[in-house]
Amino acid sequence: MGTLALVRHGQASAFAENYDRLSTLGELQAKLLGACWKRRCVTFDRVFCGPRVRQQRTAEIVAEGAGLPPPVMLEALDEMQVEPLFAEHMPELYARHGHLQTLSDAMAAADGSGPKAKAFARLFGATLHLWLRGELGARGVEPWVAFQARVRKVLTDVQFDGQGKRVALFTSAGVVAMALQMATSLEDVRALEAAFRVRNSSISEFLFSSGGSLLPGTLARATGERFSLLSFNETPHLEDAAQVTVR
Repeated sequence: MGTLALVRHGQASAFAENYDRLSTLGELQAKLLGACWKRRCVTFDRVFCGPRVRQQRTAEIVAEGAGLPPPVMLEALDEMQVEPLFAEHMPELYARHGHLQTLSDAMAAADGSGPKAKAFARLFGATLHLWLRGELGARGVEPWVAFQARVRKVLTDVQFDGQGKRVALFTSAGVVAMALQMATSLEDVRALEAAFRVRNSSISEFLFSSGGSLLPGTLARATGERFSLLSFNETPHLEDAAQVTVR
């Protein structure tokens, strides 16, 4: 039996010129997780991370603090690739979907970083629901089904390679939600909604093995199908409520 721990990156720099870097709090979240794992003697045989700076930097900080193997980057652990939606296509989406324009106006009118972040989250969520249903078709945007297939493949590959081992993956909320869907058969909309709830630097753990059901007396199945949820979205290293964030 192997254990797969998926860690979401620490808080990124929302509303900064470069989002893809850890905020000061994000750096602290990663340091606290590394110290927690070192204190509890948590170890992993293999450590992987996605290609984004925020994913790699979180992995580096935690690995250094906990004494883990150096992280190996896997492109397939990247977050859902929807940036072109927000960088290039929003004006045309506003014209086609009036409720998105309304949410955008509300975000522009929001006063302060807290209300603005909440308003952006509503716009982001509404846009991704259209994306999930295949109603956008924007150029350069990874479709939902392609994202699902990419994550399922990399998680299956990691399981096959890590049979009987403890493996840590540093990634983003969408990938964590896809792992949750694999383990629990969540509907697509529920899986996407779960992604919005994944806390920064949280740990979600899964058990896996090389064929057969976890239940006695059931028929054996292919490698990668024995994948069950052990824990989800835990932050034992964040003792101060102010350190707990989802964006």
